[in-house]
Amino acid sequence: MNVVIVKIQPLYPTRVALQWELEDVSESGAFTFSIERSGAPAGPWTVVQSSLAGVYVGEDPMDDEESNMLSLSRDIYYRVKAVPPSGLYNAVYSPIVNLDALVQHEMLPSEPGNPERPASIAQLEPDPNTRLTERPKDNGGERVRRRLYKRKMLRDLYLSLKHLNGVEYALLKRRHFGTRCAACYDPITRTVLASHCLECFGTSWVGGYFDPIYILGRRLVSQVQSQLTQQDKTDINIARIQVLDYPRIDDGDLLVERFHNRRFLVKQRYETSLKTITVHQTLTVSELSRVAVEYKVQVDL
Repeated sequence: MNVVIVKIQPLYPTRVALQWELEDVSESGAFTFSIERSGAPAGPWTVVQSSLAGVYVGEDPMDDEESNMLSLSRDIYYRVKAVPPSGLYNAVYSPIVNLDALVQHEMLPSEPGNPERPASIAQLEPDPNTRLTERPKDNGGERVRRRLYKRKMLRDLYLSLKHLNGVEYALLKRRHFGTRCAACYDPITRTVLASHCLECFGTSWVGGYFDPIYILGRRLVSQVQSQLTQQDKTDINIARIQVLDYPRIDDGDLLVERFHNRRFLVKQRYETSLKTITVHQTLTVSELSRVAVEYKVQVDL
């Protein structure tokens, strides 16, 4: 099992949000996570959130005594600790990243009696599975300017969505760890036997989707595609939705338009940049039929 940080986002004015994924999951059951912060890759580490059960996002409120209003203009480092159902003995750490989402340091697999053993110098190359990049050898001033510039752009876009052209959506991220569905998942063939299962909604994981996160987005140009069968003709509404850069949305996730309870399946995602700085995601989505099992997922409308 590996845990990787896939998104780290400074939020106005002093918060930091993180998003992670588990890979090569071989256990079924409850996973817990902790977020740790440090002023240097070698530590010492401060636990800012702990015992996060069955989630994929967390936040550092930066409200402890070592933080200040200028904290986000200096380098801060984070790592995530994942504890599987088998217990603390098999806990793993993510590679360490800084506020620019740059890999600084990678941890070796946990060892008995020494779960925090650091990697050697020869092992500081970024894991390609992190989707992040190695820290470039440049001066810190330019990175700080770009970081603050990005925060300003994200804030402006958020205010535009909130006050001008935004619509509230509930993001339902598809589960990729947890407890396997006993009703329809075949552990031998590793396939889902019932796509309309009300336990896992066709995902093979109990609950199907993580708890909703409410975000703002705006609809772009839509088009209707028709599919002909021997029985009838079906029209599929293909739309594009633009949302902020955080949280990261992936294929297979659901977006629920809260006002009309319209549900969209994410088909494709790509990043949109301004002045080479990624500030939002553009999603290609297809609207689901009202009889789709995804309408059974509970969302606060």
